[in-house]
Amino acid sequence: MAVNDIVLHGATGFVGRLVADYLARHPENGRFSWAIAGRNPNKLARVRDSVAGQGTEPGVIVAQAADEASVHAMVADAKVVLNVAGPFSEYHGDNIVGACARSGTHYADLSGEYWYQRRMIDEFHQEAERTGAKIVLAAGVDSIPSDLGVQFAIERLSAKGGRARQVKALFTRYAGSFSGGTRRSMQARKRIKQSSEYEAGFHTDPYVLAPGAETSHDGETVAGWDSRRFDRDFRRLGGPFFMAPINARVVRRSLALDGHLPCTYEEGISVAALLQAAWLYLSRGFGYFVGAPIPLQPKSGEGPPPWLRRAGSFCVRVHATTEDRTKSALVEVRGAGDPGYLATSKMLTEVGLALLLDKASPRGGVLTPATALGPVLRRRLVEAEEGRFMQFRVLD
Repeated sequence: MAVNDIVLHGATGFVGRLVADYLARHPENGRFSWAIAGRNPNKLARVRDSVAGQGTEPGVIVAQAADEASVHAMVADAKVVLNVAGPFSEYHGDNIVGACARSGTHYADLSGEYWYQRRMIDEFHQEAERTGAKIVLAAGVDSIPSDLGVQFAIERLSAKGGRARQVKALFTRYAGSFSGGTRRSMQARKRIKQSSEYEAGFHTDPYVLAPGAETSHDGETVAGWDSRRFDRDFRRLGGPFFMAPINARVVRRSLALDGHLPCTYEEGISVAALLQAAWLYLSRGFGYFVGAPIPLQPKSGEGPPPWLRRAGSFCVRVHATTEDRTKSALVEVRGAGDPGYLATSKMLTEVGLALLLDKASPRGGVLTPATALGPVLRRRLVEAEEGRFMQFRVLD
């Protein structure tokens, strides 16, 4: 029998500490038991002490992701595992996913490494289907706003009697920073592309996370939005977005699992959003004006200063249309806080609590936020922090 309702693995990292803080002060804290896990007992003790007095005190589990016996013991004592120790492809995330899939333990992480995600699908999807484990990949800003936003837009179009054949997303705001963990993940992505482990076509396949998907859209690229252009549906000038290759692959897996293919997807960012992000940095002198400079080359465990975590935000609009364009839907997803850190820590926590406390579909497998939790997670995010955190709005 599980001792802990939720185990947070990687709790001593930058995002891990944010998740621990949010769990500790969550209004539902009294409804669950939890533990923090990682390699270093001294660092774990400091994290535990930092959240003491805010709610139910977490237990401490010393676990090595590289040690399968250690991972098995951690997973055996959990109903839900939240993993924030990345890069997941290099820090033995597969050991944790495999243990959860075999035992029927729900799992969520912040992985954006498509080659790692594909390997988890190939190796553990069928086993997780058998045990009922929900393995939720990309459960942060990559790719919850895009994934749930697309699902929301398709639902809206369906309510009008239309079937989506083209969906596109445009971030109209994305202001934040990055941490040492993000920098390591970007380096891992560069290394995997330079290696000979995968054929070149693997990296350029838009449907790499939807193996076996039937598509008929020759020429579709990973991000879809590959050049600067004025979009008539959004009435904005947009261009390529650095997060789009991560988000688009996840969205297409959702489209495949929910039976919405063939349907094209593209994602970009507005030029205005880039200017707003630049102004956020410049107006505060990259943090020097407020006495907390932004670490431009963050070390492991470092991330954006408090002022940037609070000042950051994101907004994405999603447009879905029928093949003949006679019916369409336009929705918007907004969020407060630095997207990659403060907002992501809250999103992942709400995913974990939804897996533990809420009634979603019984579907198991290696899933996406939309296919694992969908409207249940959407409701949770809207209600978080008394509605001040995220909003989903219909604009058409």
